[in-house]
Amino acid sequence: MSAISGIDTGNSLPATSTSDNASMGKQDFLLLLVAQLENQDPMNPEDATEFTSQLAQFSSLEQLENVNKSLEGLSTMSSEMERMSALGLIGTVVIAQKEEFSYNGEPIDLGYELEAPADDVKLYILNSTGATLATLSPTENSEGQHFFEWDGASDAGMPLEPGDYELVVRAVDEDDAIVPSKSLIRGLVYGVDLDPDGASLETTAGPVKMSKVEKAGVSL
Repeated sequence: MSAISGIDTGNSLPATSTSDNASMGKQDFLLLLVAQLENQDPMNPEDATEFTSQLAQFSSLEQLENVNKSLEGLSTMSSEMERMSALGLIGTVVIAQKEEFSYNGEPIDLGYELEAPADDVKLYILNSTGATLATLSPTENSEGQHFFEWDGASDAGMPLEPGDYELVVRAVDEDDAIVPSKSLIRGLVYGVDLDPDGASLETTAGPVKMSKVEKAGVSL
């Protein structure tokens, strides 16, 4: 927008939100246009084309603000829908794509997904320092999702302490090339944490963000 000419600096303009916010809102923009009309030189009025352009800018600004409000409304609605969906999963079994899991001393369902058939699959249970405590060799090597029950035993044959662990999958084909894979957990949902960052499910395999849930209502 061009500079506004002919404004008497002694005149006080209505207060705008500019003092409180560095960005110009549509109210600020409109006040400037009105001030421009009120203070223009009658002998040398503003060019009509330029003024029309300024009005078009104001209209675009208003539309952008309306779009932003609509997007904020959709975001709020989406969050509410996620919370309702999370509450509806209490008492069901979910599958989630997640490496971290919680072991409570009871057998737990761990899994993996292969994007292609593999010749060899190894699963590693790591502690918080990254040390390998247990190495598992499942027999299911076909493409797709596979699960097994882990009793919590370490490579030394001793039960691990309840706590948080990490599941890492390494799968290779007959040429020893890496087969894309990902870690899975499967657990019963017994609670929901409705925090501001998004709903989180409390499961027997540990907390799970709703965004990580791949399937719900499955069987153990």
